[in-house]
Amino acid sequence: MQLKLFRILFSLLDVISSSLAARLAVAVFYAPRKFPVANWEKAGIALGKEATLYFDKEHLTATIWEGEGPTVLLVHGWQGRRSQMARIAVNLSENGYRVITFDGPAHGASAKKRTTLVEFSEAVQSAAKQFGPLHGIVGHSFGAAAVAIAIRQGVQVERAVLISCPFSLRHVVSGFAKFVGLPSRSHEKMYPLMERLHRCAEDQLSFENIGPDLKVPCLLIHDVTDQYIPVKDGEMVSLTINGAELVRTKGLGHMRILQDEVVVERVSRFVSEPAQQLSTTV
Repeated sequence: MQLKLFRILFSLLDVISSSLAARLAVAVFYAPRKFPVANWEKAGIALGKEATLYFDKEHLTATIWEGEGPTVLLVHGWQGRRSQMARIAVNLSENGYRVITFDGPAHGASAKKRTTLVEFSEAVQSAAKQFGPLHGIVGHSFGAAAVAIAIRQGVQVERAVLISCPFSLRHVVSGFAKFVGLPSRSHEKMYPLMERLHRCAEDQLSFENIGPDLKVPCLLIHDVTDQYIPVKDGEMVSLTINGAELVRTKGLGHMRILQDEVVVERVSRFVSEPAQQLSTTV
């Protein structure tokens, strides 16, 4: 019902004022909803210990799985939470790694109501500074894009895994506009507004520019049935990163990919193995 009302509202606003429709669309786009935590997430989080990430005058809730090995940072996606990375975290921890994950701004236990891709990436940079040095970093969806931007901004890491990664902000916003029924005139007016929020040009949030600057070994994992971020995005991302490996899964969609045992093992293997042993098979 809420979606139907949004579609009616955006259609009316586009007629009255496309600029007003665009402003509302940006506000809605960057106001993530929060969802209940699944039992499997709770079980995984319980094996770690709670910590705090200090970012932008806020105390973001984090979880640490202590290990004697190097540190791996995990970053959840849009409308997600740190507990969604728990299966990967536990597996890495069992392999001896020290693992960190946190609730992004406006996500999970965060008190904020809105955030942006750039701010999310800045939180990743803060986490790397506070908990690093990092050996590996794993991001999902929106969080994968934030991870890539953070690496481009100077975060040092030996391995990066990008799961269900979008090719560009425009790709994601276009999908959102279509979903909520935002007419093209209002849709296009979203981008100048977002550029002011991000304090950077829109094309700087595209892998066309991000990818060539990523000089670390990268593994991309994307499901061919993903209805939120199409596998075509993952394929396009992989072409922009020199030496990137792309693994395609089937039947896991956008979220179950984080729970799949084979995917979890593949992530751990990539984080652990020498670069010359990497392969594109799960």
